Amino acid sequence: MANRALAGKTVLVTRDKRQAASFSAKLRAVGAVPIEIPLIAIRPAAAPEAIAALAGRLGEYRWLVLTSVNAVRFFFPHVSLPRPLPNVAVVGRKTAAALVEYGVSPALVPDDFTAERLAAMLAPRVKQGDRVLFVKGDLASPTLPEALRKAGAAVDEFTVYQTVPDLSGREPLLALLRERKLDAITLMSPSAVHSLARLLGEEASALLSGVAVACIGPVTKKAAEREGITVHICPADYTTDGIIKAMEQYFSMEGR
Repeated sequence: MANRALAGKTVLVTRDKRQAASFSAKLRAVGAVPIEIPLIAIRPAAAPEAIAALAGRLGEYRWLVLTSVNAVRFFFPHVSLPRPLPNVAVVGRKTAAALVEYGVSPALVPDDFTAERLAAMLAPRVKQGDRVLFVKGDLASPTLPEALRKAGAAVDEFTVYQTVPDLSGREPLLALLRERKLDAITLMSPSAVHSLARLLGEEASALLSGVAVACIGPVTKKAAEREGITVHICPADYTTDGIIKAMEQYFSMEGR
C-alpha cells in the first residue's frame, strides 16, 4: 500500500520557477498540495559569446566538471555536438540526466551526491598537469577545485550562472505562515535558507512554529541551523525523491 502520509499536506516549494514545476508534480502524485513561492532566482553570469568561446576550446581539457543541473543548462546549449569532449564528471543523477539530454554520458558520477565525494573520486584519476574545466555557479564550494589542484591538475573555473534572492513572494508567504496554512517548507539550497531568513527576519521562530522544515541535505541543514532555523527533515538521499520520502516518514511518525 502506498504511503499517503503527505495526502492533504500543504508543502511550500521554494525552488527557482524553472525547477519548481517538476518537484510540485511529484508532490501532487503523493497527495500533497504544493504552493510555489520561489526564494531564489537563477540568472546567467556570463555573456553568451564568452560561454561559446570557452565551449569551443573544450578539446584543451582532460576533464570537464559540472556540479549542478543549472551548470549544464547554461553551458551545454553553446557546445557544438557531436565533437570530441573531455571526460565529464558530475555530482549526481539529476546533473547526469541533464547531460544525457544532450547525448553525453558522464564518465564519473559519485555514489554520494556531494562535491566532497566527487573530489575524493576524481582526484586519484587526475595526473600532474591535466587541465580541468570547472563550470559552476557563483556559490559553488571551493572544495573540489582545491582538491584537484592539490592532485596536480591545472583547474580553470568558469562561473556560468548566479543565484540571487527572490523576495517577490514575501507578502503571500507571510500570510500563509501567519494563518497557519503550511504544513511543511522545503529548502533545497543554502541560498534558499538565507533568503528565507532575510524574508522572515526576527519573526522567523514564531512564524515557523508548527511548520516542518525539510532540507535537501546536510549542507543546507547546516545553513538553516546557523540561521537559527530548526530542521525537522533531512534525507540521506539528496534528491527531490529523497526529500519526499523523508517527509512521508516524518508525517507517518507524527500521526502515531
